[in-house]
Amino acid sequence: MENISKMSRWGIGPIFTFLSIAYSIIIFSLDRLFYPLFQIEIVPSIVLIIPGILLIVAGIPFFIISVIKISRAYNANTLVTNGIFRCCRHPLYASWTVFIVPGIILLSKSWIGLTIPIFMYFLLLILVKKEENYLIRIFGSEYLEYKRRVPCILPYGCFRNQSR
Repeated sequence: MENISKMSRWGIGPIFTFLSIAYSIIIFSLDRLFYPLFQIEIVPSIVLIIPGILLIVAGIPFFIISVIKISRAYNANTLVTNGIFRCCRHPLYASWTVFIVPGIILLSKSWIGLTIPIFMYFLLLILVKKEENYLIRIFGSEYLEYKRRVPCILPYGCFRNQSR
């Protein structure tokens, strides 16, 4: 078997975070520079605030549970496919891309800000290939089977019948 060096516990996280923050700074700078041009004025604030808060409230435990599970699995050199990892293969990134950042954007009432989670999603689809290739080299067919069953980022896997 080939000697595979262990990937950092942070994986693609630092580059994903840096690029996401850089893009967010540009978008929020445009939002403030051209205020109130990009503000969502059509719908009442409460229609944005309630879902925004709900997304953030859902995203925080999703993030915390992901960090705990990933840390334990990394230290034990095991593949996690249960719990929150039945929803999507990358719940830590999903917590930010699907829940927390969209929630913050809704609270900011900026329609141009809605491009941030879209940017993050497509950036993640590109960057996560590095982590997935590493996991295939480490866990082989076990990871390939998991990859076949569970969606990458969007946590709709939670709604599938996974009684196997």
